[in-house]
Amino acid sequence: MAQTESINRRWQKPKQNPVRSFSKDGVVAINLFRIGICPAIVLLFWAATCTAGGSGPGLGIKVGAQTVESPIDLEKTTRARYELEVTSRRFCANHFDFALTFGGSSLGSFTDGYAGWDDGVFIEDTFTDDLYLLDLRLAARLYPFGAGGGVRPYVGAGIGYFWFLDSWEDEYSDTVENPDFPGVFDTFTESEEGTDTVANGFFTFVAAGLTMPIGSNFELLFELEYDFDKQDSGFDFGGPAYMFGCRFRF
Repeated sequence: MAQTESINRRWQKPKQNPVRSFSKDGVVAINLFRIGICPAIVLLFWAATCTAGGSGPGLGIKVGAQTVESPIDLEKTTRARYELEVTSRRFCANHFDFALTFGGSSLGSFTDGYAGWDDGVFIEDTFTDDLYLLDLRLAARLYPFGAGGGVRPYVGAGIGYFWFLDSWEDEYSDTVENPDFPGVFDTFTESEEGTDTVANGFFTFVAAGLTMPIGSNFELLFELEYDFDKQDSGFDFGGPAYMFGCRFRF
């Protein structure tokens, strides 16, 4: 059936999607983030990497779980979390480093819809939403015992920026009787899709963990993170995350 402009859109009322009703344009916020914090991140890593002493910069991956408030039913939910970490060279006798981490989770999906007759036209409207929570964070970490020993504990704190994204699809169709062929019904279907920034903003966090060296370049990681004030537009994503991973230091 040919795609055409929906003949009945003027009768359809927009659905009150509990997530998309909060959607806002995140372009301005993201541009401010790029202009403000990104140069600061670059300068911090340049300073740390160029400092003499300590082990080299590293690249790590982590997987785990985080507990947040579900944006769908506002109940606590635990979701898988994935992180990619870039670490500076250790400095000050191997007691300090910086870590820049990009990570996120899927917060699930849901489908809503409407179907019914309106003035001889059968209307079907289906909404599908996939929800994601992404963040970029910069941490300063302290290794109290330096690089010595088989297990190296550390504590850290920092600042991050998060995006709560709604990747949505809206498919609607009108079914009407063909005026030239009584008893024959034609269906006209349209669809739209997009991604909205529902909430975004800065937050703070603390972290504590252990590293276990394997050989001269690899490390195993165990980390607990806790996010504070990770909220915007009525959504609160603060809470703990439990991570496990590995890191390669150059």
